[in-house]
Amino acid sequence: MAHRYDVSLKTLFLRDGDGIIRRRLFGGKVTEHLATEQPQVSNNRADMVVRTADGSLHQVEFQVANEPGFGLRMLGYYSYLASTHRQHVVQTVLYLGREPLRLESGYRSPSMEYRFEIVNLREYDAELLLASADWADTALALLAKGDREKALAAAVSRLREMQSDERAWASGTLLLLSGILGIEEAVNERMREAGMIDLMENKVLAPLILQQFEKGRNEGMQGLLSELLTERFGALPAWAGERLRAASDEELHRWAKRVLYAASLEETLA
Repeated sequence: MAHRYDVSLKTLFLRDGDGIIRRRLFGGKVTEHLATEQPQVSNNRADMVVRTADGSLHQVEFQVANEPGFGLRMLGYYSYLASTHRQHVVQTVLYLGREPLRLESGYRSPSMEYRFEIVNLREYDAELLLASADWADTALALLAKGDREKALAAAVSRLREMQSDERAWASGTLLLLSGILGIEEAVNERMREAGMIDLMENKVLAPLILQQFEKGRNEGMQGLLSELLTERFGALPAWAGERLRAASDEELHRWAKRVLYAASLEETLA
């Protein structure tokens, strides 16, 4: 489910801003967005990797579910990023899930102990976020601690003050993020009642919103199939990762069925 929201969460922070959550996640002014994919072994992709004004490197992951083995996945990111950029990576996880936070914040074995930080959005006061000028804080206030109805009303009020192009983008992010709570229809109706466009019926924006959902679903299928192939045939060569990234939904589903009986990686991805 996390892949469904990655695109919207990333777009909140790809634009300039200086809000509360942004400073908490990145620790400083972002000066560069870096590549996030790990093509050498599999189709693992960090959510965001940035460099800040002081030269430090930061990885941010967005989580909406309590994922078993999450600490080990974060360790894999750290190993790859630190070896690629030859410096320490500050890792922060923003948890936005409905369920109480149960993610492990590290990984321990007999020979090592590794830790990273988890920021639980549910512990943030929505009123504090709504006082920020950063739209990322306003949108995320809907998922924070406090009066959800008040947070939605404040977000809609701010949307009405935006220029049309900015409003379309911001409305789309708010609608998509509301899906984490399962209240997309209520949010869309509130915006429509406020005299704004109906996003899900708009001929221009609706396809863009649905495209983001589909992109998230496709990436999730890629990740799952990559794990299945690795479990069956071992570490994936570069060509296999390229095929997965370029595949259509139909190809991914066909390969997922074939992995159960194919004798080789080449036969699976034929």
